[in-house]
Amino acid sequence: MKSLIVPETLDAIAGYLAGSFLEDPMNKAQMEGISKKEKLMRANARIAIKHASKIDALYLLDNDPRAIMVAYDTINNSKIRETWTNIKTIAVTFISVNLKELFKLLRNMKVLVKVLDFKWPQEFFKGRHYRIKIISIDKSLRGTGAFRKLITPAIEYADREQIPMVLETHNPSNVGLYEHFGFKLVKTISSPKTPIQQYCMIRKPLMVQKSE
Repeated sequence: MKSLIVPETLDAIAGYLAGSFLEDPMNKAQMEGISKKEKLMRANARIAIKHASKIDALYLLDNDPRAIMVAYDTINNSKIRETWTNIKTIAVTFISVNLKELFKLLRNMKVLVKVLDFKWPQEFFKGRHYRIKIISIDKSLRGTGAFRKLITPAIEYADREQIPMVLETHNPSNVGLYEHFGFKLVKTISSPKTPIQQYCMIRKPLMVQKSE
């Protein structure tokens, strides 16, 4: 399910994710007032994909860029590499927008940061876990079982390792989908400044019966 990322594959994934990201409520709100939304999203997607590939966190279903997951066991994540990726994302943002739009983007984020928290799992447990950052299935593949095929190996891994899985989404329609795979909504982060909410979900590992 993992895929070797050659430039052509990288471009295809970045192009697909740029469009997909722009449908997300958080990204829509963040990009409000920005003229070159897709260009910026594509640049950010390229950086995210490269980072995911370097830590073996990038998964494609049958090498199809329309069905992608970015997910990892936190034991394999590098904080230094993650910080460097964040710095590159900020740098790309600065050179992709004009000064007026940059200030607009900063104003947007000043509001949205109130409903953007990646440290929330610490409230529920400490230590190692499996984090799902992105799952994106193109509309043309929905109803084909692509989502199940993509997420099932990750669930099986977490069960074998007996570690919880975590994810956050800003799309309320995703909550029911993840609940179908054993995730539970444990926290909702909201702010009177924005209608956007963050839905925090955890899936506890199931006991795996070891073969004799």
